[in-house]
Formats: sequence, structure tokens, C-alpha cells
Amino acid sequence: LEAIINNHIEVAHYLVQNGACVYHEDGYTGLHHAAKLGNKEIVNMLLETGQVDVNAQDSGGWTPIIWAAEHKHVDVIRSLLNRGADVTINDKVSFPLANSEVCNVQFSFWEI
Repeated sequence: LEAIINNHIEVAHYLVQNGACVYHEDGYTGLHHAAKLGNKEIVNMLLETGQVDVNAQDSGGWTPIIWAAEHKHVDVIRSLLNRGADVTINDKVSFPLANSEVCNVQFSFWEI
């Protein structure tokens, strides 16, 4: 996860290709980190490996697309949606991103 957090794309790719774990004990994944940071290149690399779940939930129930939306990373949101991200998944307070007023306004504005 450190290579992803520190934006070392080549290192992250090498590590993931060679079996490095991209999951943390709290459910937070490298994909969550990359989505939160807006790193589309790492998001795409992780999704292409098939080793991460695009809808993985962290300890708060947040998925990578929720993190990307929270930080307004439009390109990352598009990538996640293209890979099957589900905006109807509830977080721990039972509130799906799809029902968020912010989500509706932002998705309309961004024309995703």
C-alpha cells in the first residue's frame, strides 16, 4: 500500500504483479487510496490486475467510488463506473452514494 500512497506507479505495479497484498486489515484497499488521491493511473492498473474488488468496502462501508466522489475526482469516478462500481451500495450508516444530493448534482454537472 505504501507504493500506492506515495504514487510510485512502477513500484506498485511490480509489487501487485508479484503477489503483494493490496488489502489492509480494516478493508481499506490500495484502490481506496488511489481513488481518494485521484490517481487514475493506479486505479486503472489495480483494476486491470483483477486482484481488487471495485466495490470493496472499508470499515466505514465506503467504496472506492465514494472516496473518489468525496474528493471530486471525476476521471477516477468514470474509470470506476466503467469497471462496474455500484453507487447503490450502502455505507455503515445505510446511505448509498446514489441517494446523495451531492452525488446527483455532481454526476449531472460532470456528465458522467
